[in-house]
Amino acid sequence: MISEVRVLHVDDEPVICDLTKLLLEKDGKIKVDAVTSAHVALDLIKSGSYSCIISDYEMPQMNGLDFLKAVRDIDKDIPFILFSGRGRETVIIDAINSGADFYIQKGGETKALFVELNHKVNYAIQQRNTRNALKRRDGILEAVSLVSNLFLGGEAFDRALQEAITLFGLATEVDAVRLFRLKTEEVQGTCLSYFSYEASWTRASVQNPVTEEYLRKHKFFEVDEIIERLTRGETLIYDSSQIQKMSINWTEYTAKAIAIFPVFVNQQVWGLFSFADYLGDRNWTGVEIDALQAAAAMIGSAIQQDRMKKSLLSAKEEYASMYALMRRLCDTVPDVLWAKDNEGSFIFVNKAGSDFLDARDTTEPVGKKEEDFPCGVIYHPREDNDADAIFCDLKERISVRTRTGLTEFDIITVPFVNNEGSQIGSVTLGRDITSYCQIEKALRRSQHRYENIIEAINIGVILVDKEGIIREINPCAQELLDIPKEDILNKHLNVHPVLCKLEMCDMIREVVNTGRGISRIISNEGVSSSGELYCMVRLLVPENGGPAEVLITLDPHLSW
Repeated sequence: MISEVRVLHVDDEPVICDLTKLLLEKDGKIKVDAVTSAHVALDLIKSGSYSCIISDYEMPQMNGLDFLKAVRDIDKDIPFILFSGRGRETVIIDAINSGADFYIQKGGETKALFVELNHKVNYAIQQRNTRNALKRRDGILEAVSLVSNLFLGGEAFDRALQEAITLFGLATEVDAVRLFRLKTEEVQGTCLSYFSYEASWTRASVQNPVTEEYLRKHKFFEVDEIIERLTRGETLIYDSSQIQKMSINWTEYTAKAIAIFPVFVNQQVWGLFSFADYLGDRNWTGVEIDALQAAAAMIGSAIQQDRMKKSLLSAKEEYASMYALMRRLCDTVPDVLWAKDNEGSFIFVNKAGSDFLDARDTTEPVGKKEEDFPCGVIYHPREDNDADAIFCDLKERISVRTRTGLTEFDIITVPFVNNEGSQIGSVTLGRDITSYCQIEKALRRSQHRYENIIEAINIGVILVDKEGIIREINPCAQELLDIPKEDILNKHLNVHPVLCKLEMCDMIREVVNTGRGISRIISNEGVSSSGELYCMVRLLVPENGGPAEVLITLDPHLSW
């Protein structure tokens, strides 16, 4: 199920707004809100929910770059496309440095132009959704590991269950998580099925949430169709329009999106695990659904484990049956899952874990150690190159040479403890993230292309640190300054007379202290045909928290 994509377009020309709205809404997948004022757009962004922003550059009162910076103060991640007729290189560089995702220049054949714009909108939204989905997926997988520790650590079951639901609510970033149990009851000679409330978590910011008292008092009937679908192991996803048509009254307030996962106990539907959004729609991606299916399987396994502990703890045969059930449930999880004792010997390995270890049917992993199995070729990302430890008690990424090729894994290993709080082993969960790594490689290729663009542009570009040491200089700047790269790289900018003439140290100091850029025109007879250079100095602050740098551009072609 894909909900409608809302796009905000800002352009001071109403004709452009109307044309954009007409062409982007043509296939019915995008809803465009068009405004002619950046200030009005900012108010809409604060009060609305948009998937992407398209903006012109030259607008009265606030141009596209100033509008972009204001948007980034509100939302640092929302896709932003500068759609403008102004194509000067400095505008493009400023837009990219300020956080624009794409720059599209107006002009040319209208159909092709808006096909490109439509493609860029969908691509930017897809990239953002992928990043968010992978982030939530990783949070869910980490919560699965923590939940396994809760249920294996000897904590009271009811308390562990509530903590588990809370962890899954925080990991998925939904508004409410609820666990219902399927029951049957005879009413006037007819056997009816209904779902009974067991546990829930609701985000504190949600207004008027459904209370636990309300859930305990109400029984939700007419669920035969839902039970049939859940029995087949289906995941049920509903948007707001579908929820209104449902015969089952989940809440006294209308949710905008609900995802329902079956909980199996002893290979039968025990109940359901629901995730509801009240404040906005949601697109559930495949990676999130897979992770939550594993979470529902773990909840079902924990419920079964608790049920068997209460009734069959003293009987060895029944305990073996419980272990076999847990094994079958864990074998349905597509992720690597195993447990070790403190000596590093396996005490449990699911089917995916056996495949990872390349264990044959004749080789039982339990009781053995990792070095007893080939495990493919392991490339350790750890700097210490500890070849004796495939995993550590931290999340890390590894590459494995399997029979099907090179596969990337995210691995999380957490300890589990006994009733006295002493560690008695560890639990490891691993997920195949090969597709995610391919996205990372694509992003690195994009960065390389961007660097090639900087090398090719016909304005001088110099990158220095906050102390004025030159770290990078492009060919155009070398030609303007008439000096080879090796004679100036990693040296102070005052070693060159032109840069010294600009009093660049004072300019860099001011840019670093204030964060505001500086522009200046200098006379430079013999360097540019006009006898003048247009110099811009801007502060670059990396998103990854690295050291700030200063960007200097020298443009001999600018006309004033």
